[in-house]
Parts: sequence; structure tokens; C-alpha cells
Amino acid sequence: MSNISFKPLWSLVHRIKEWAATPAGQRVQRAISLLLSLVIIGLLVRAVADIGWSSLVDVLPPAPAFWLFFAAQYLAQPVADWLIYRPWWRLHPIDIGVFFKKHVLNEALFAYAGDGWLMAWAARRLNIPFDAANPPRIAGRGDNPGFDPAANPFAAVKDVAITSGLAGNLFTLLMLLLALGLGAASTLEDTLAPDLLKQGSAGFAVLVALNIAILFNRNRLFTLPVRANIHSFLLHFGRVSLSHALIVGTWMVALPEVGLSAWLLLGALRLVISRMPLPNKQLLFAAIAASIAGDAAPALAALMAAQGVLTIAGHALTWFLAEAMQRRPAPAAP
Repeated sequence: MSNISFKPLWSLVHRIKEWAATPAGQRVQRAISLLLSLVIIGLLVRAVADIGWSSLVDVLPPAPAFWLFFAAQYLAQPVADWLIYRPWWRLHPIDIGVFFKKHVLNEALFAYAGDGWLMAWAARRLNIPFDAANPPRIAGRGDNPGFDPAANPFAAVKDVAITSGLAGNLFTLLMLLLALGLGAASTLEDTLAPDLLKQGSAGFAVLVALNIAILFNRNRLFTLPVRANIHSFLLHFGRVSLSHALIVGTWMVALPEVGLSAWLLLGALRLVISRMPLPNKQLLFAAIAASIAGDAAPALAALMAAQGVLTIAGHALTWFLAEAMQRRPAPAAP
């Protein structure tokens, strides 16, 4: 696939990079950082106000295991990203702050906002020149063995995003099989309208077909060497699996009266519904949770709302921590 169509994009990126290095550009970057910090704090205050401080304190269990599981689940994404990019870009432990910001941008703003920011950061860190006449190849490796992720951070971020999606979809498919084995079919039929169930099933089937198409066209879509893509996929699959186990673990610790099979079914359906093209996914999941958790459904709904507040608090904490990390002098090259 030709890269000619990308030249206007790289030319624009080059101009933005030059402008960002000017005093005015640096002031704007600081202003954006401050604005995002205020947005995160505003979201946190609003989320707490919606629930109420007393309700938040009442619903969150004091058990250390709950807080340990939740913190580990939150950190799984940035830690996995750091482990993936560390050998490619010769990262230091303090560079995990970069992936804190990436995670917050993706979650608090919009999907892949953090990936775009990471591309720009890596280009500066690795001193990658922006040559509009000879843009880096990101369309695919073709018949080549693959391109060095240290020399082409744009392709590295793009490939990692694809492998992350593949890992998440594969794990969701495995959880769907588990859910079906635990009786999810009858639960979904009782909770969802027939047309909505057909729509969601068709959408999930399309998602599976799309992933199969990606694998068959991997040389056109992936740019890095096969070994690098496998490295990324395995770490992301481990991250998705661990995150899922940890979030279910928080539910089990907070509401031990609900049986293990119910938690396994609910956790599996949570992943499946999140990837179905359905409206009002949170309401649908709440309805399913009510049918599965029984008398514990109100407590479960309150717990999930509280965990949403904790996630925003995690965004605020890690953002400010990342800001502090980035203000420290860069360590010497390893």
C-alpha cells in the first residue's frame, strides 16, 4: 500500500511539532495539561456528588483485598503498555508516567486520544524526524520482515492498538463460551428483547469476522516484525485476563454472599455486552446483574457506581503523578 496519501498528514504533524517547540506552543501545552487536570477533578467531584460521600463510604468495603485488587486492576493497562514498549524504546521505570497519561487520555477524553499523544511523545523522545517527503510506513510490512519499532514509533503505537483489540476480543470470546456454559443464553433471553438480542448477536458475529479478517490480512495491517506483534499480543492478553479476574475479585470481596458461579457468569456477560453494538449498555448490564445477583442487586449497583468514582479518582491521582514524574530530569541513557 502506498504511503503517498499520508504525506499531507506528516506535513501537518511536522508543522505542529515545530510549533510545539516554540514558547507559545509550550504555553498552550501547559494550559491544556492544566485544563485536563481541572476536567478530571470536575468529573470526580460530580461523580461523588451524584452518589454522596456517606453513600460512597458505606458501600466500599474496608477489606484490604478489595483495595489491592482494584488498584492492581487500574494499573494493569499502563504497566502492560510500559512492559511492551520498554525493550523497543529503552524506557526507564519513571517513564511509566507516560502510560499513566495515555490511559487517562483514552479513558477521560475519547478512545485513542492517548495513543495519538504517545506517538508525539515517542517521536520527541526518539528524535524521529518528520519528513513529509518520505513519511514513515504505517500501512503494513508487506513482504518485508517488519520495521524497527524504535525507528517507527507511529507504526509501533498503531500495531499495539490492533493487538490490544485482538487480545480483548479473543478473551471476550472465551468468556462468552464460559458464559454459555453457565447458562447465559437463558439469562439473556429473559432480559433482552428478541430484536435487541438478535442485533447484539449479529454485531458480535461481525466483530469476530473482522478479527479473522485482520489475521488473514496481517501483512497489510501490521508493520512491526511478527515477534514484536506476538510480544504485544501476549502481554495484552495477560493484562485483559488479569484485569477481568481482579474486577470480579473486588465484587467477591465486597459481596461474599453471592455465589462464585454467579460472579463468573456476571463477569463474562460484562465483557460480552461491552463489545456488543447495543444502546444503553450500562442499563442492560444493570438489568442482567439484577437477575443474576438477586437480593444483592441493589448493593451491586451501588458498588459499581462507587467503583466508577474510584476510577476517576485514579485518573486524577495518576495524572498528577505523571506530571511530577515528567518534571524530573531524564535519567541517563541505559
